[in-house]
Amino acid sequence: MSGQQTTRYIYDSIASGANQTFYEFFKNFNSKTEFQTNLTTNKLDSSESMVIKSIVATSADFVHLNRTNILNVYVGNQCVIKDLPLMFNAGIKGTDYARISSGSTRASEVEIRLLTDIVIPPQVSFHATLQCSSTPTAENDNVTLGFRGYGVIFSAGNTF
Repeated sequence: MSGQQTTRYIYDSIASGANQTFYEFFKNFNSKTEFQTNLTTNKLDSSESMVIKSIVATSADFVHLNRTNILNVYVGNQCVIKDLPLMFNAGIKGTDYARISSGSTRASEVEIRLLTDIVIPPQVSFHATLQCSSTPTAENDNVTLGFRGYGVIFSAGNTF
């Protein structure tokens, strides 16, 4: 695909409600600031695409050792990551998924490097869901999910 090759990080944040255990990312962008999301829609532009190399989840409270968090990622109508438990890469909970990374020692963040690339093609919708265990996040906690990887962005070239 023509365009400028680049690294890319897309993210979406949700302020949790009281006793909230389910989050849906990259669905609702209304009244969010640039600090809460860097997208305006859950589709990349017709001249953009992305290869997801790692998934990053951050929150002040949700990655505790006694909590189970299940992540699902959807591209188009297909579930490309199903029921991925995040707790193994958080703190001292267990063994990391990939030997190329070590688990975070901070209980507020999780990064999982993917061994198989996930591609988000142009103009294809995507979203993610996070189901937390019965121990909910604190009210007004900022829960953020991000995708890191490589992308192609629009490059005007010699047309301007």
